Amino acid sequence: MGKLLAASSRDEYGSALREKQRIIFKISDYLNQAGFTPIKTPLIERQSTFESYPAKNMFQLYDQQGDNLVLRPDMTLPVARFIESHCREEVPKQLYYIDDVVRKTPYLSGQYNQISQAGIEIIGDENLSAEEKGLAIMLAIAQKFDLNDLQIVLGDASLIKAVLANFPDLTARQQEAIQAAIEEKNISKFKRLTAHLQGLPTILQDWPLAFGKTADEVAEALAAFPNLKGITAKWQKLTAFVQTNYPDIKVMVDLAVQAPQPYYTGPIIQGFLPILGENLFSGGRYDQLLKNYQEEFYPAVGLGMNLERLLVARKKVATQPDPVVVVLAKGRVEEDVRGLLKAAGVDTSPLENPGRKLIFESSDKRFHFILVKPSDVLKYLDRGIGDIGVVGSDTIAEQEQNHYDVLDLQRGKAEFVLAAPAGFQLDGNQRHRIATKYPKTASQYFNRRGQDVELIKLEGSVELGPLTGLADAIVDISQTGDTLRANKLKVYEELVPVSTHLLVRRGALFQHQTELTKLIENLMKELKEG
Repeated sequence: MGKLLAASSRDEYGSALREKQRIIFKISDYLNQAGFTPIKTPLIERQSTFESYPAKNMFQLYDQQGDNLVLRPDMTLPVARFIESHCREEVPKQLYYIDDVVRKTPYLSGQYNQISQAGIEIIGDENLSAEEKGLAIMLAIAQKFDLNDLQIVLGDASLIKAVLANFPDLTARQQEAIQAAIEEKNISKFKRLTAHLQGLPTILQDWPLAFGKTADEVAEALAAFPNLKGITAKWQKLTAFVQTNYPDIKVMVDLAVQAPQPYYTGPIIQGFLPILGENLFSGGRYDQLLKNYQEEFYPAVGLGMNLERLLVARKKVATQPDPVVVVLAKGRVEEDVRGLLKAAGVDTSPLENPGRKLIFESSDKRFHFILVKPSDVLKYLDRGIGDIGVVGSDTIAEQEQNHYDVLDLQRGKAEFVLAAPAGFQLDGNQRHRIATKYPKTASQYFNRRGQDVELIKLEGSVELGPLTGLADAIVDISQTGDTLRANKLKVYEELVPVSTHLLVRRGALFQHQTELTKLIENLMKELKEG
């Protein structure tokens, strides 16, 4: 077969690589002249350097002595390691790097593991002047490549906890669950968790969708919580800085923003490119990460730019506003939600007589529809082909999540169940064999029970497992239970409910802010009235 590349990797060659080299030279030349000191850390680091980084996203290996190593997934943590290990006399005030990070991507997703970044670290300045300087550097680099159509999105890593601190009756577990729902922009989960909560300001009634307002509007809307004044004042000052120096750039606030990494402590800054529907750069303040050998922490601000996105953005020409692309699971899911989408204001008439077509356009050209197999919805969404995905939660549960699970559409309701022939005893001494199409869901269920089982992945009718002796029981989806009863299987336990969900690509909420916010609000109204 010849020598093949590893999965999710690529070669760079010829004119495309020359263009990237020109970009790297231009950025490094600018940062050198701006007084930043270059730093280059090794691609292979000790795993202990990345204790605060999600382990599932790292490639792991071993050195000559058997110690745990990783391929560097983040640039800031090695900088922190360098400062703590080497800077005994004087800590550098301004560092920059241009290098690659390597992060695991879902297998067979078509995404690349290796990303080129250009970033800066401003160290020792606890004032907002550090954020202003970082913003100015990133915007100057963007302008050098004629990327002027940027939008600045502001957030704060401490905001959600600061708001929830005003509700002392909430337990720590409840606060964690609410914060997760907000950061995931899961409006259904948020509504369920806060149904009893009294006193949320109007702007936070639909908190996962609380983005797009100006800093002044947000400061006024959150005035009832005095402990937020420091946060909102920083947003107002950063907005004033951008408006004074870059009057054509729009600045908005995202009250549901998730910190890029767990070590962030303060203002978060994102440079969103509407032409791509993704962030060109992001970062913010982390005052509890960089420290010297005497364990003294230094205040710091860091921002990193994705060079692959910069390359793509330079080649993309802005034309008419892009339509909202809806990726639908064809078959039962599409049929179940078509009427709901229509009631929410989406022209779904092209879907009524699809024939063999798979791509459709609404008559007003605001929406495009793509019909795919349920298992492919997330791939189209997470690769940026689609903006909205509509698929069952059973499919979502089995795949990697790189999108927002925004709304439970309450269609196609069913249950994951554990079923088996009469006389089955799950809690006996025997290690049971469980047949399923859904190994991830089944594994999570049995892990919660502390039950040791052997899972058997089947693609066809899992009911055959117990009937033929291949398995002792099954984990499957059941709506009516008719198929189980016909095969003499009994439901022993219901695991989790299943229904159709509305997913949104991460960048789409800003790229199509008006359309998607209106659609989600209309869907919520229809679901409530229905």
